[in-house]
Amino acid sequence: MTNGRAEKQGDGTLRTDLAPIAERYPQLASAESIAWMGGTTGSSDIGPTTYWVDVVAVIPQSEVETLRATGELDSVKVPEMVSGMQDELPAGPFEGSPALDELFSTDGHSATVALDPRTRTIVLSGLFE
Repeated sequence: MTNGRAEKQGDGTLRTDLAPIAERYPQLASAESIAWMGGTTGSSDIGPTTYWVDVVAVIPQSEVETLRATGELDSVKVPEMVSGMQDELPAGPFEGSPALDELFSTDGHSATVALDPRTRTIVLSGLFE
């Protein structure tokens, strides 16, 4: 456990295929490019397993405007990402809000989301079972 949260475990593979992410987070289905890593949290001998995914996706400008209209976005820190994703992160500044997190937190998939409107980049850290 780190900071009261189960530690992320994965194979360290940086992936660029969109389909698995679009299935879990359909809001990213039209991403122009994507990089992500995933795995499980905690120990495999304690069930059920919680899966994690860290995503950096470039989205169309029209979607940036739609997301910015979801609610009052404030300056936020980028969600905590695994070390293998650090090189994928834009410099920011990032915007976010509880309403933006909620937009991506559907069907048992929770998410913490930050938007860099300058680079049209969504940074998402998600959990699901």
